Amino acid sequence: MAKHKLNIEYIILWRNINGIASEDEVVELQKWLADDEKHRLLYKHLKVNSDKDIIVSEELITKQWTRLQMRIERKTLPQLKTWISYAASVAAVIMIAFLVYLFSTTEPKITTTFADNIQPGQSKATLFLANGDKVELNNNKGKQVIRNKQGQILASDSLNTLNYQQTLTTEKIEYNTMFVERGGVYELVLSDGTKVWLNSETKLRYPIAFIGDSREVYLDGEASFEVSKDKQKPFLVHSNLSTTKVYGTVFNVMSYASDKEEQTTLVEGSIAVLHNGKEVMVQPGQQARINKSGKELTLEEVDTDLYTDWKNGIFRFEDMPLGEVALKLSRWYDVQFYFANEEVNSRRITGAMKRTTDFTFFMELIEKSAETEITINDKAVFIKAKH
Repeated sequence: MAKHKLNIEYIILWRNINGIASEDEVVELQKWLADDEKHRLLYKHLKVNSDKDIIVSEELITKQWTRLQMRIERKTLPQLKTWISYAASVAAVIMIAFLVYLFSTTEPKITTTFADNIQPGQSKATLFLANGDKVELNNNKGKQVIRNKQGQILASDSLNTLNYQQTLTTEKIEYNTMFVERGGVYELVLSDGTKVWLNSETKLRYPIAFIGDSREVYLDGEASFEVSKDKQKPFLVHSNLSTTKVYGTVFNVMSYASDKEEQTTLVEGSIAVLHNGKEVMVQPGQQARINKSGKELTLEEVDTDLYTDWKNGIFRFEDMPLGEVALKLSRWYDVQFYFANEEVNSRRITGAMKRTTDFTFFMELIEKSAETEITINDKAVFIKAKH
């Protein structure tokens, strides 16, 4: 990930401002603040003035800069002028939304009809039991106890997490299936203690208790795993194009049937991806990609946060085509995107945003950063070039 001239990543600033930074990110921020009084001045201004939901593209701040300087000269805001001058030198993308909306002379041009119907997703899922029963899981249900027909407790649901009994035993394998529809996300703790975060439009089939010499689950969609260590029982994730084999690690698998490729991203530990009779080892910070057209497997070095931050409630886009951005947004906001042509589909954006962000505001920022015009009609979103 590119860093600005002050040698700190914009996402670290934003995470600290929002109170979701890791211990390492807090330490890095403190060191950065101690380096220079200007760092402290900039960070203080960021905390007070920036829209804490937003980080958008670095390119947009460059495009706005000439106009901003002209407007600053006409204003009697010496402290703001000093800060703006310094912000220009660092090109901190975390400030773009604030700058654009503070100094913009034009009103948003999005055409909307019934756009208020489009809401961010929430914690919800449907659980299908082995006996055919169906259980709805969501914020409104409160704590629920899941039982089989014999009255045996299988799991309990509270705080948007379904926890299976770790003492549960069965004579034969019984599978439950969790389905997270569009506009949903849910957390699951399996009977071995493995944690699973399921993204929108995802199905996971798993046993209520693991028996035998392996732990096997079946995924269609996207899920992030923290696998409980057990050297005697490897954990296997069967997806559309491959099987991921682990013994205890943190990784993310994105395997939607409609997407062009399958991605398995390793955060820590080690995994093997089994594909076409071959076993390929993946190291931390690597991603195994399988192209669905040629079904070739390649390894890439990646910033793993880009592929796992969704479970922390954050969208991350790094030089991503609008078409791919649209796929992610369509699943979360339950909308359908339509592009005027392939050129618009291929335009790229970089940045991050909370998944709770108002959809129309999100579209306004995409209009500005990608130079597009967007029309929203019910849950259909039409995107065309501005010129």
